[in-house]
Amino acid sequence: MKLLEPDWNQPKPTWQDAQLMCARVSLAPLMVESTVIDDVLARLRVTHSNGGAVLASIQVGANDTFDWFASRNRLLEFDVLRSLLRRESIRDALPELMIPIEEASNGESDTCEIVKARGFEFDNPFLFDGQLAARLFTGGAYGASQKIEAKAAKQLAISFCDAVFQQRYGDVSLFSSYDAWTPWFHGIAWDWTAILFDRHDRRLSILAVTDTD
Repeated sequence: MKLLEPDWNQPKPTWQDAQLMCARVSLAPLMVESTVIDDVLARLRVTHSNGGAVLASIQVGANDTFDWFASRNRLLEFDVLRSLLRRESIRDALPELMIPIEEASNGESDTCEIVKARGFEFDNPFLFDGQLAARLFTGGAYGASQKIEAKAAKQLAISFCDAVFQQRYGDVSLFSSYDAWTPWFHGIAWDWTAILFDRHDRRLSILAVTDTD
């Protein structure tokens, strides 16, 4: 698949264009099959025993409006990312997150809103493996005795990046949140959501971790 790159001749979509795209662009859940990914999730769930860890991968279909934002690392603009998270296909792929919805008056699910949604921030994809390694190493509220050595945590995190996006850090956009943006999170120190968009494979990967004492 060809790497998604900006078309500098394409005019910027309007807010209305962006919201229409978010309701219509194809979002197809992908099966995540990897022993490394399974190992990472299992370890996070053990060390975050009062919370947990979930992961979903979504294939994003071709769409000129989506491509304008994604190719420029601007998925936070016009609420594109948060609007995509409202879609039923993503809610169904991550049922554990219990993404709250508020039905619009016409009852159309694509126009629902995330209750108490908070902002994601643009982050550096080259630092993602370090962020993941830190959580594997430090654990959650009561999982310190279950954590692994620092070197092993770093190696496992790099292997995770290889499994998810083949360590093509330059092809990936990273958006992070440390807030309780759904009821699944506990609103304290261990909340973390990392959303990776791979511009080569057109894959959106959502990793969420939480815990409480």
